[in-house]
Amino acid sequence: MEKGVWLEFEKIDDTFAKYGLWQAPLKFREQKVPFKAIIKEIKGKQRVISIVSRGYKLLPNSLVHEAVVQLSEMFGLQMMKQSRYQLIYGGRAVYHTDEKSHRAYWTMVFPERYKIGRDNIQLGVQIRNSEDGSMGFGVDLFTFRLVCKNGAVVRTGDLEIRAYWKHTKGLKLDLNALKTTIVQIVDRGKAILDNYRALTALKLNQEIAERLAERLPKKYLPEYIKAKEQKIELLKPATLWETYNDITQLIWHSEKASMFTKRNLFRELHKVLEISL
Repeated sequence: MEKGVWLEFEKIDDTFAKYGLWQAPLKFREQKVPFKAIIKEIKGKQRVISIVSRGYKLLPNSLVHEAVVQLSEMFGLQMMKQSRYQLIYGGRAVYHTDEKSHRAYWTMVFPERYKIGRDNIQLGVQIRNSEDGSMGFGVDLFTFRLVCKNGAVVRTGDLEIRAYWKHTKGLKLDLNALKTTIVQIVDRGKAILDNYRALTALKLNQEIAERLAERLPKKYLPEYIKAKEQKIELLKPATLWETYNDITQLIWHSEKASMFTKRNLFRELHKVLEISL
């Protein structure tokens, strides 16, 4: 077998060069290969960040950001900030990104406030996208509790609303469609408030504590759920609403967990407490 370079780039697609992104279809000698490289400029250097199929449709985070800026101004949305992520500013919008994963998240809330017991809750959405094919483009419900400034992402995959798009030929960044999707998600998302109100009347019990300890790492359990080896002990009484907020606070304010990880932790928490839209 001869030595040398076998895989090469075909003509590089520079459609998104102004965003520091290029696409390079691959070939083996003179034969087309069903893959292409996604190249991104990082700290002044061009790097291959992913090898994807030729059918993959690249959507730059910066392009999504431009749309989110318009949406935030249109709706008067407040953008959430977290110290874990690099903040990219533009207009009123802020997005969080992790350079290592090339994923980006825009988390924002509407100004209206809703009462759950003595707590004030805001509803909003989280828009997400990736440039390396590790996550689709989509919108999820977001809830924010003002007293401890902690939020929770509630996935909208089960809603009868088109709120998720794979990076394939059909992917379009349509501002009007996004506007409609956001309105629908928040309107349907008001049902989550009934879930929350129901939690205020329910007590944390041994069975639920054990399921929480099984699904979540110990560091995200409140102090009154003591998990030692295979034994789970409840140290004080608490409602499920208190438990939910204590756990979401630990997740949301974690500076070590990525947003991708936080989203998965919220999903596990919602499964245990049977919170759904």
